[in-house]
Amino acid sequence: SNIKIISSDSFYNSMIEKISIPSSVLTICKRAFSCCEELEKVEISPNSNLQTIESNAFSCSRIEEFFIPSNVSTICKYAFFNCTNLKKVEISPNSNLQTIESKAFSESSIEEFFIPSKVSSICDNAFFNCMNLKKVEIPPNSNLQTIGSKAFSGSFIGEIYFPSSLRELREGWCHETPNLTKIIISPSNDQFTFKED
Repeated sequence: SNIKIISSDSFYNSMIEKISIPSSVLTICKRAFSCCEELEKVEISPNSNLQTIESNAFSCSRIEEFFIPSNVSTICKYAFFNCTNLKKVEISPNSNLQTIESKAFSESSIEEFFIPSKVSSICDNAFFNCMNLKKVEIPPNSNLQTIGSKAFSGSFIGEIYFPSSLRELREGWCHETPNLTKIIISPSNDQFTFKED
């Protein structure tokens, strides 16, 4: 099939349980699969041409895992908001993801998340109240510049790495993260200093 767009509200609040996204699809539009209370499985092939996952695309659905193919550059706000069964998000190793918008994964059940190297911004509340989130991996070659307000608030991450590119931590970025005991700072980052460990 040559479908390029899954349009806004196309499956909103429907009873579908499973869908396979054709590799030709470039955009999953706003609320396309929002409130699909039976939707557990979304199949996306590794050679998918998907570029954009728009706001609320899968919010309040029952999906359990999701694959983000390499051409996706933006995960828009509320894209996976309140996906309470979403435990695993797999990201293509050669990902072009640059922005994780506000509340993109908020209130989901993801357990770990790899921040691809091209991501420059983790926006406000991106992983807010992800109570199962214990591990966030940021690679040494990361281009991350900003971690937004309450980005990891309410999560259970134990450590985080600040790459050399990191410039800004917004207010309350790690508010209510009781397990966060270790921050590793790249030796080539001159924005932060350790005081008394």
